[in-house]
Amino acid sequence: MENKDDIKEKIKKIYEVLPRLDDKRCGYRTCGEFARAVAEEKAPCDGCITGGPEIAVRVCEIMGARVPEGTAPKLNSSRGVYQPGLVGGRGMGRGMGRGRGMGRGFGRGRRLR
Repeated sequence: MENKDDIKEKIKKIYEVLPRLDDKRCGYRTCGEFARAVAEEKAPCDGCITGGPEIAVRVCEIMGARVPEGTAPKLNSSRGVYQPGLVGGRGMGRGMGRGRGMGRGFGRGRRLR
C-alpha cells in the first residue's frame, strides 16, 4: 500500500484530468470521490464514462496501470471532434440565453412583444 502523500498526489492529478461535471455516471456523487476511489484502487481507471477513452487513458497513466482492452481512443473512428461532456451533439445548459430575452432558467426565456 502506498503512503498517504502518494495517494493525495494521485487524487489531485486524477481530479485535474477529469471533466468535473459531477454527473454521477461513474457511480460516485462527485468527480472528487471518483478520483479518491481510483487512487485508492477501489474503482477502475477507465470508470469516467463522460470523459471517454481519452480521459481513461490519462487516468490509467497516472495510476501506472495498463489501459483496459477497448478503452484506448481510435483515431478517425467517428465524424467530428470528440468533446467531453457533450452527448448527442448537445451542449450543457441548452436553455439559458436562447432567443432575445434572458430567462431565469431553462426554456425559451421572456417573450418580447
